[in-house]
Amino acid sequence: MARHIKCISCGTFNTNKDHCTNCGAVLSYEKRRKIAYEKAEKKRKAEALLEKKNNPSFFEKHRNHRYLIVRVLVTIIHSIWFGFIAIGGFIAWLITAIAG
Repeated sequence: MARHIKCISCGTFNTNKDHCTNCGAVLSYEKRRKIAYEKAEKKRKAEALLEKKNNPSFFEKHRNHRYLIVRVLVTIIHSIWFGFIAIGGFIAWLITAIAG
């Protein structure tokens, strides 16, 4: 079955085409949606990267500090924090395993 699609840009009717034969515009709504999604995803990733660059976390900000003592303290605090997270995760797993 043939698909007859009218171009939204120039008004030319096209048969079984994804692009207009007259102006080259995308006719398939699936391709238009995919292109719009890819643009939005690229924009979202760029904004997230910019946000992370403009607002680094405490550890990222001080990991390369110019004073050695600050770098050492940040590393120690980060290690202790990671240990608490690991212990909390183990306790949560243990409670779940016992309940199940």
